[in-house]
Amino acid sequence: MSDPFLADSPDASPDASPDAFPDAFPALARGMDRKMLSGWMARGRAWFSRIQSRKKRGHRRRQDAAERRAVTISEIVGQDAQETFARRIAYLRKLDPLVFEEMVLDAFQKKGWIVQRNTHYTGDGGIDGRIFRDGNWCGIQCKRYKGAIQTSHVQKFAEDLRNEKLNQGFFVHTGRTPGSVQRRPETIKLISGQKLIQLLEGE
Repeated sequence: MSDPFLADSPDASPDASPDAFPDAFPALARGMDRKMLSGWMARGRAWFSRIQSRKKRGHRRRQDAAERRAVTISEIVGQDAQETFARRIAYLRKLDPLVFEEMVLDAFQKKGWIVQRNTHYTGDGGIDGRIFRDGNWCGIQCKRYKGAIQTSHVQKFAEDLRNEKLNQGFFVHTGRTPGSVQRRPETIKLISGQKLIQLLEGE
């Protein structure tokens, strides 16, 4: 069976030798080393941020509460799927905003992302956390809304991403998404409604 790496080269043949590609293999190795190194560094940053945040009583209390609330929301069940969804969203809208933030970060971590937590809560604005996968860091912003989200908040998040030199971000919220927000920068992904519930349930 032909080697897919060699097949990509227009000069490749079944008898081609690695000596015919003196620069390709070291470059490939260097690329793998950089990816592995970035992953190790990301894990180190995530571990350090977790330790530092757990040292603070307010962070520790909300992180512990987030674990309990995640269990509670999974136990909320209505007469049908629509009622279950409505009751779960209503429950999320009543949470402490910082507990909701910790729940979202936990959910991304359970899905395999490396999570770097802030050592200080940003309040209503800024980057609430960073997540890493496939060599890329992304920003997270969490909004516990009851009504429609505001376009200005999404625009401010896009500005925060640029300032932090992040190429992508997830705007996670419990409110409604008006049409004006749908016309947002491509770098921002919205997570709300059923997608939010699925995220928190680990789907």
